Amino acid sequence: MVSEYATINNNPVFKHVDSIYENRLRQFFDNGQYRDFNLPKFMDYQTSSDCISLRVHSVANNARPLFKDIIPDLKDEDWSSSKVGDKFGPSWATFWFKIEATLPSNWLVDYINNPNIHSDQIWFRWDSQNEGLIYDQYGTPLQALTGNGERIDYIVPKSWYSSNNTFKFYLEMACNGMFGNGEPTNSNNHFSLNTCQLVIPNLQCRALYHDFHEIADAAREFPSDSWQKHQARKLANQIMNTFDPNNPDYSISLSRNLAKSFLGNDIDSSKVFTLNDTINFKKIEVFNFGNCHIDTAWLWPFAESRRKIVRSWTTQLNLIERYPEYIFVASQMQQFKWLKEDHLIIFNQIKSNLDRFIPIGGTWVENDTNLPASESLARQFLKGQFFLKQNFDFYSKTFWLPDSFGYSSQLPQLCQLSKISRFLTQKLSWNNINTFPLTTFNWVALDGSQILAHMPPNNTYTSAANFGDIKRSLHQHKNLAYSVKSMHLAGHGDGGGGCTPEMLERIRRCRGIANTSGELPYVHSGISIDKFYDLILDETKNGKELPSWVGELYFEFHRGTYTTQSDVKNFMRWVETNLHSLEYLSTLASLFSKSYIFPAKQISDLWENVLLCQFHDVLPGTCIELVYSDEVKPMLSKCIRKTEKLIFTALTSLGIKQFPTKKTFENDNHLNYEISIIYEKLVNRAFWLINTYPWNVSEIVKIPKLSKLFLNENQKTLKEKPNFYSKLSFIQEGRYENDYVLFQSLPDNHSILAPLTEKINAEVKLFDLDDYFVLDNSLLKIEISKSTGVITSIIDKTYNDKEFLDIKTGKNKTGANQFVILQDTPLSWQAWDTELFSLEKIVNLNANKVEIYEQGPLITTIRVSIVINEKTNSWLNSYISLNANSKLINIENECDWHENCRFLKVEFPVDIHNSYCSYETQFGITTRPTNYNTSYEVAKFETCCHKFVDYSDFTGGVSIFNNNKYGFSTHGNLMRLSLLRSPKSPDEHADMGKHFFKYGIFPHKGGINGEVVRNSFNFNTRFWKSDDNEDYYKICKFTNRISNEEDYRIEQTGFGSCVLLENIHEFNKEFFNFISLENDEGNLILSNIKRAELDSDVFVDYNSEALYSEKTMKPYQANHQQSKFLSFSNLISKNNNVQENTKSVIIRVYDSLGGKSKGVIVVKKLLPLLRVYKVNNLEEDVEVLEFSSSTENDEYTIQIELRAFEIAGYRLVLAV
Repeated sequence: MVSEYATINNNPVFKHVDSIYENRLRQFFDNGQYRDFNLPKFMDYQTSSDCISLRVHSVANNARPLFKDIIPDLKDEDWSSSKVGDKFGPSWATFWFKIEATLPSNWLVDYINNPNIHSDQIWFRWDSQNEGLIYDQYGTPLQALTGNGERIDYIVPKSWYSSNNTFKFYLEMACNGMFGNGEPTNSNNHFSLNTCQLVIPNLQCRALYHDFHEIADAAREFPSDSWQKHQARKLANQIMNTFDPNNPDYSISLSRNLAKSFLGNDIDSSKVFTLNDTINFKKIEVFNFGNCHIDTAWLWPFAESRRKIVRSWTTQLNLIERYPEYIFVASQMQQFKWLKEDHLIIFNQIKSNLDRFIPIGGTWVENDTNLPASESLARQFLKGQFFLKQNFDFYSKTFWLPDSFGYSSQLPQLCQLSKISRFLTQKLSWNNINTFPLTTFNWVALDGSQILAHMPPNNTYTSAANFGDIKRSLHQHKNLAYSVKSMHLAGHGDGGGGCTPEMLERIRRCRGIANTSGELPYVHSGISIDKFYDLILDETKNGKELPSWVGELYFEFHRGTYTTQSDVKNFMRWVETNLHSLEYLSTLASLFSKSYIFPAKQISDLWENVLLCQFHDVLPGTCIELVYSDEVKPMLSKCIRKTEKLIFTALTSLGIKQFPTKKTFENDNHLNYEISIIYEKLVNRAFWLINTYPWNVSEIVKIPKLSKLFLNENQKTLKEKPNFYSKLSFIQEGRYENDYVLFQSLPDNHSILAPLTEKINAEVKLFDLDDYFVLDNSLLKIEISKSTGVITSIIDKTYNDKEFLDIKTGKNKTGANQFVILQDTPLSWQAWDTELFSLEKIVNLNANKVEIYEQGPLITTIRVSIVINEKTNSWLNSYISLNANSKLINIENECDWHENCRFLKVEFPVDIHNSYCSYETQFGITTRPTNYNTSYEVAKFETCCHKFVDYSDFTGGVSIFNNNKYGFSTHGNLMRLSLLRSPKSPDEHADMGKHFFKYGIFPHKGGINGEVVRNSFNFNTRFWKSDDNEDYYKICKFTNRISNEEDYRIEQTGFGSCVLLENIHEFNKEFFNFISLENDEGNLILSNIKRAELDSDVFVDYNSEALYSEKTMKPYQANHQQSKFLSFSNLISKNNNVQENTKSVIIRVYDSLGGKSKGVIVVKKLLPLLRVYKVNNLEEDVEVLEFSSSTENDEYTIQIELRAFEIAGYRLVLAV
């Protein structure tokens, strides 16, 4: 009944001043001057530090031992007492604490078991300003502690004190914060133990804190024309007026009841997400998922990431137990493998919670996608999906890559070939020029393959789950007309951590607001990632209504990552090339040598290390120095050395021996006799090279200087010969360290390269003019200025004397191979970024000396010497060579680089005019504009390439090849290759020192063609070098600061000389011509030949490997509570497709230029061919193919057809 309206008013009421009452709200949870009158004072009932006994063990040499490897072996004297206020360091040190606690005598009676007190928990509180991990007394990891006020509490299990008031546990301290020790690293950080105590928390007070926080946010962030904003402000002030610091428990209870009028009654449980026990997915707009995105290395090394993983994931398992609605996702199978090796019990806890803790991603690491080679990108998915399937019995449907620096154009196709149809990222929200226009869309590859892509509209993967995050998750969605579903990713990331209880409490209350008061989007927790994408498909007719984005997702930021850490990029290209040769040769050896044992585990381990180093902060060059100096460079150095060793093992098993040199026989008793035999072999051209690509090759090759190898003081007979080279006319004697031979494929065998026997058609001639050196081989004529050292003219003598350079109309008026220096001072992230304005502060580098270096019919070289900076002693030597029978201008460079925030590039002004330029990417080319018409084109002022960039018009073009560079730009008529940077953070020594790199200029008739693609592979071929001398690389030993063991890394010292191989038996020659590809257009590339992963002698089982020793298991077995997670029956391989008693070969073929094409795979009848399948990237059979058998040619033929830019795999099943 409505009361009677008063006729008299003697109690005037003022209208609230909105801004004042809104600003007042912060006082309620502020620790400032009014703390004693508001919530912060009452968060805890009791705290006690005196009840804790603390002892510490300092681990020597910054080692990171596991619990099982240190704690059981420590004696009492190995521990020392510790207390609050102690400092611990330096950076990266480890300390173990043994903690014994005795509950104060009154706590159980007065608080825990008191029905009038709403708190049945005891917390352990620890804040040492750094990362820590709590273990129980048996060595089971329980929960991480972050420090500096973040995640400093651990709920003590009741079982610890239910029968005894005293309990013991351990804590591992890592002397680094969540983000390492600064950038650049401060090597002498020390951390203070500020807090160590037991706590009885006031749980209702803390709940009110969360209630009030969201109501206050609603008062601040709801639009002013919504009633909810004003009601929230009124209610929040009412709660503040109700709270009584003199009667806190009662007034907190009243205040919480008030809050529920706005938040609803179910905010203290997962019931808030189900209205009437049902879920109306059509009504839900935002879906919450927890994640913690652990950078596998960044401001900390790999070794620390192994600890971050267990710290983060145990904490999330803890939250899963406490919050029934919580779903957590984690990617990167490398991290799961590390966890399995280090903490098997946690790994198996994850396996027991796969509906709530979801492994995702489908790749080995969250990799960079710009820089890895084609095969590396494919192997990321192969390795990642194999690990998932074997350990968790499913493949990931979603490619999870929130933080990589751009996304290459063939990723959707590789995803589909790897059973992945969904994609998540958010990094494009960082664009610094244009806002990416889509949230949910179909991302389409070069070949037309598509995947469903979603970018969380909140523009972060590290949301704190605040009110505004939920609001932005809908309001910033860019194509709501098609889909209203948004993903919200909550949890601390980069340095790991994941969600906190506070975040999950906020999510509950945000949903409560939507249920009860409206205006805020409906947020839901409790479904899988797969279900989220299914809901999008349901509301968009299976994606048919969604807009599409075709080609690369170019990231308009972090463009410097194409160049930073040049050594690492060089090593990566090097080992990728070696792996291609190793897999090809080991495949042949496993088929044709009965004594050869296929090195499956070694090759698998090599790939794992390579893929690890392609993590999106490692290969791009954005980690601290420790990562590169003590982990990545040693790791890749070992990969290079190991691949070389395995290559020669495979060659030996195929009957191929290294051509003997002085080192191989200098101790022989019949020295002169042996030398004479070797000399005759040289004269008879009885030496070869092996080409591992399936096409013919003709190339001038450096070999060791023969006169130095075969003439020494003990070899008087040969030394007295009037002319050592008199019978070696096919060899050009070099002036310095090398001789030169023109090798070409045998007429009937593309893989065997022999010295040229016929007369050279296009010898190189040198003309020394007043102002220029002119090099002419009847195919090309080039002019090199004696004053500047640049190439001023390139004329194709076979094409109407066409000039390919233009030094009149563009910005560059000097010529090609013009080195330039830019001031490189980006606005924010030094190692990551380079900016537009750097292009306006550019200086040409002119030669200090230009001279003849080599001269002869096979090769003529001009050396250009440049002093870059006299003060820093930076210099560069550029060797410009023209070879016989070739239109390629080969340019080798050595540079000693000691600059500060400067960028070295090289320019090529060409006489080409086209709106687009072709950049090689993985399995194809990406075309990019050569103008600045729009802001999208301006944004691409620096882009990524692989082995070549081709700029062509209708009549001709110029390709620029490179052997280890990735940054490139083409605008107007100017092509520009990025060479070296010098950022000072996070690695202050990045790129300092010696560098060796080469590139080539290849003018050609007509547009881009297959010859360009194949020549780019040839340009990157590293015919195996000799390590008999240090003209290629040297081994640098050091004590590794992470492992504390002797280690090494290689340092390149030059371009080296090729290892010659002895002639082999005619029958063995056929092995190397076993598989080839015929394609009239030349656009189909047979890029890889390898053994099938599922063959029984190749299969690497990620599930049942014997990685776990008795010592590994012992501390876990002691804890009966966790024994259920130790069943080894779960470690049986889930893969039932292993091919027994067969040997299969996988062939990778792709269209490199963009045209539907037919081809023929030719297989020599050296082994019976049983079956042929087309396979996906996981090497699963998807189609049976017919093949023909020819008796006349003694070969099998397989007809294939590929659509434009298709990547195709084939499995040949052979009888052996």
